[in-house]
Amino acid sequence: MSASHRLDALLEAGVEFVAGVPCSYLKKFFAGCADLPPSAFLPAVREDHAVAACAGAWLGGRRTVVAMQNSGLGYCLEVLTSLHLMYRVPLPMIVSDRGAPADYEEHRILGQRTRQLLDLFGIPWREARPGQHEAEARWLVEASERGRTVAVLLVGKEADE
Repeated sequence: MSASHRLDALLEAGVEFVAGVPCSYLKKFFAGCADLPPSAFLPAVREDHAVAACAGAWLGGRRTVVAMQNSGLGYCLEVLTSLHLMYRVPLPMIVSDRGAPADYEEHRILGQRTRQLLDLFGIPWREARPGQHEAEARWLVEASERGRTVAVLLVGKEADE
């Protein structure tokens, strides 16, 4: 077991490779990732690099997941559309759900529009709920693989277990 119930559930669902850019909302998730073997975790410095690394790992036969802030989701939309959506490469995503009125100002603009952005691009999404790790991991992996698309689990500050 790792420091993160969410990571454990994803590994149980068959995820073999994780890439991402750390976020304080996902600190338990990333703490668990730090204990993975180097071949199973890429701590990326840019979100588009993490997304591209997951495409390569998937093409190599590995089930993947990428993790990032919702601001990073906005940043890597070009890679998501020109690679994952266009070529139907499955990509489960764990995305921090920032942008509440009490959050830092730089997170509010994109954070308050994340759901609309996902809907605009036809990306299925759900909000994480405490204690639902196994069901959410199964949904995330199955939704991305069944639709051969990107699927997003939005994880709020209190839902990183």
